[in-house]
Amino acid sequence: MKKNIVLLLFTLLCSACLGVSTEEKKQDVVIDEKDAEITITKPYIRWLFAGFGFQNSEAEFTALMDDEFLNQRALKTFREISPTFCRVYAGFADVSKEQMDRFAEYYHKTFKEADTTLYAAPGCMPAFPDQINVEEYAEKVAKNLSYLIKEKDCRKIRYYCLTNELTCGDQFSYFTRFNKMELFKAYNVALYKAFLKYGLDIQLLATDDTATTKPYRVLDSLKWAMDNMNDYVGAYCTHWYVYGRRADDLNLWNECNEYFNTLVQLSINKNRRHILGEWGFSPTFRKRGIMVDDLGYNLRQPEKATESVLSKLEVGVAAMNAGSYACVSWSFVDYPDPYVIVDGHTPESRAIYEASKCGYKMDLKYNKWGIFRWDSVDKNYSAYPEMYAIGYLAKLFKKNATVLPTKSNNFMVRSGSIINRDGSVSIVVINRGKEKDLKINSQQPFNKNLRMYVYEADNVPFNEFNDLQSHKCVIKPTSKNSFSVKLPARSACFFTTDYQDRIPSAINNIFIKDGKLVWDKSSDKEHCYYRVYKNGKQIASTVATYVKVNDTDVSLYSVKSVDKWGNVRR
Repeated sequence: MKKNIVLLLFTLLCSACLGVSTEEKKQDVVIDEKDAEITITKPYIRWLFAGFGFQNSEAEFTALMDDEFLNQRALKTFREISPTFCRVYAGFADVSKEQMDRFAEYYHKTFKEADTTLYAAPGCMPAFPDQINVEEYAEKVAKNLSYLIKEKDCRKIRYYCLTNELTCGDQFSYFTRFNKMELFKAYNVALYKAFLKYGLDIQLLATDDTATTKPYRVLDSLKWAMDNMNDYVGAYCTHWYVYGRRADDLNLWNECNEYFNTLVQLSINKNRRHILGEWGFSPTFRKRGIMVDDLGYNLRQPEKATESVLSKLEVGVAAMNAGSYACVSWSFVDYPDPYVIVDGHTPESRAIYEASKCGYKMDLKYNKWGIFRWDSVDKNYSAYPEMYAIGYLAKLFKKNATVLPTKSNNFMVRSGSIINRDGSVSIVVINRGKEKDLKINSQQPFNKNLRMYVYEADNVPFNEFNDLQSHKCVIKPTSKNSFSVKLPARSACFFTTDYQDRIPSAINNIFIKDGKLVWDKSSDKEHCYYRVYKNGKQIASTVATYVKVNDTDVSLYSVKSVDKWGNVRR
């Protein structure tokens, strides 16, 4: 018995020393105070923020989308959120012209409209990179990026990373695991020179290394790059997939603040910014059966997914508060279900083959981390809970903002805030405890009433068409610098003066032809998407100027414009 106790104590001690987290990890004992107060300061020197956004792998999968999914889900959701910093797989060495043209078409419907800064990378490099001609490889990448930027006008591609998470072939973290960082540098130097040759204003990112249960494991490769190739690197990026933590983990917030502060300060010491290139939250690491299931909380433990959203929010907000330049959530939409990868003669087989080049093991892995579903069989495209929280984080916290430091007097209440160039302010407040009264004091005056958007873990505002929830209320500040509000239990609340209260233009010339309800394109400069109604009940949301219908009586239908501020014509 004594031997077993000693063994147990030794195991627990080792786990603590190694930083291993499990769902059984004890929470700190916290007394949840009834009230909370947040203070927002406005120092003269504030750090510039480029925005929250997503991994947009779907940009390479448009040939696999049907018309309904493209217009009513992918394009519509992107335009509604309009993130200002995103990560894509584009311009890599073995991509075809056909695939680049498809990417460019999607680019002009999404990233161009939202003015989104892009960080591009390949899903992985070819296997055995030490047997490839480095300069020839870099030349191919530069040539492809030049085609996208100069011929297809995809000029928002600002960053490029040699390879996703240091991966080559099947070897995850190849350059670190096999002690090949000198080769990693050689490829980056070659890319740097090739970009100069082609006149590309693209900065290189390094290292794209990823952390899971041990977040500080990325420091070795990061410090190596800083010490050996800083002159070639425009910014430093790392990933963090938080595995093995409880959905209601109260300790994560402080750990995130310390961790990101370390990464940011290391980068600043080299006159560079830090980018959180991917982040995710899951109870367990990916599982390997006959297929690999690479899932977040939504499908791994759906009964806890609504609470886990608050933890995932905390990771992103902590990164912003610490000084990260931009933050990318994995991902915008699920990957499609696995499919057989083989080149062929039909448009479908060609599209599948080309799309497979930008993913990893797409014939083996279910990669389901989106804010909405892509179920290839059941045609289920509904939103996950993250849509209604991460969606607003990306929509309201955008580029060219500066971060306003926030401080909460209640451990259960965490927050972040930014100010935009027009003086508007956005604030996120995450309440991990019970309902409470909140007062916010700000050194930055509020230039108008604040809209309040609410995500409650116990009452997720799901929408059949994946529309973001409307603001719950409008708050009138008690003075120019403060306001008070009731904070729901286990919630994320977004407060903003970044909006316009207006009436969108009317939609004209609605008719039915060839089984479609058709209408004129909105001329409203602030227009975002359309909502379609039948007998007063919504039946679709879309960016297209038509939807399929089964009858011919146009009097049953109406179409309304939704603008980028969420206003709907009544």
